[in-house]
Amino acid sequence: MTPTIQTFTRALLMPDLAFGELADARAVTGPEGLPQLMRTTRFAEAEIEWQGRHWLLSLPLSSSAIHTVERVASRIGRLNTEWLTPYRILPSEMRWCAPTGAELRCDLVLQYLPEGLSFREALCRESTDRLLSALDTLREALRGLDFAHGNLRDTNLRWVGDRFIPLRYHDARFGHPELDDPAFEALRERILRESGPMMVSDVAGEYNPLLKLTGHRWVHPISEGLACVVDDSGWGYVDPENRVVIPSTFEWADSFHEGRAEVKTETGMGLIDRRGAWVIPPLYEIIDYDPVESNVYVCKDGLWAEFDYLGRQQSEFGEREART
Repeated sequence: MTPTIQTFTRALLMPDLAFGELADARAVTGPEGLPQLMRTTRFAEAEIEWQGRHWLLSLPLSSSAIHTVERVASRIGRLNTEWLTPYRILPSEMRWCAPTGAELRCDLVLQYLPEGLSFREALCRESTDRLLSALDTLREALRGLDFAHGNLRDTNLRWVGDRFIPLRYHDARFGHPELDDPAFEALRERILRESGPMMVSDVAGEYNPLLKLTGHRWVHPISEGLACVVDDSGWGYVDPENRVVIPSTFEWADSFHEGRAEVKTETGMGLIDRRGAWVIPPLYEIIDYDPVESNVYVCKDGLWAEFDYLGRQQSEFGEREART
């Protein structure tokens, strides 16, 4: 049995009762005093303060999620590199009670969050040449480590000093670093398109393309011409002019990548296209879409099956092997 996001939230609010090593940690909270959680297909994540530093704490949303990071976490722990931040598994770190009253435990994933700027902030503050040079340097450094991040996007990069540091290694592997090449090219194109200060009447000013996307509780960076937004009614998508493209009716949604986005409804998770049409209906516990490989793994009743980019089932449901 895996804990829910609600269980994770309660644990973050009462770490001395729910955590082991992190008993004295403190969750970073929003205006309402609640931990600010982010969700991907396989993990829920919160930022915490612990031992005078900031960390990302991730909860696996299925029993198989932790197995996909075990080998990477173990190898990173043996490396001596300045290009990857500490990333480790905390065995049986969180405890909670089942409806029967029995105490249950699960592993958590902890990653150090270095002080710095988000990718979006770096776009506003740093020159184009400096950002491009730093991106090229990161590519060569990861190649030297034989490290493929597997999900290298703007939200998984942090500007620290004069370089980019990647975060969230949940999809990473050692071997075939060239798998990140398309992601590096996409980031390079974005830097060329959006970085550097704009000049207005000969006065330099920072430009943030999300400033005009007002009227939402939260706005994610624009991806493939659409921005994922959070409204009172739920999660949805608007275009760069803040016009609704897909209404905010989802319980959770991810940004678009290669024309597809993972979303969650009250009936489960599914995959949509840019029109909001279902590619894979919302009937599953987990949707794990890989835009690099153009395939999708879905989980139902703890078993996995593979679907293709068009939503056609490619395998029977069964155990899913951990990626290496």
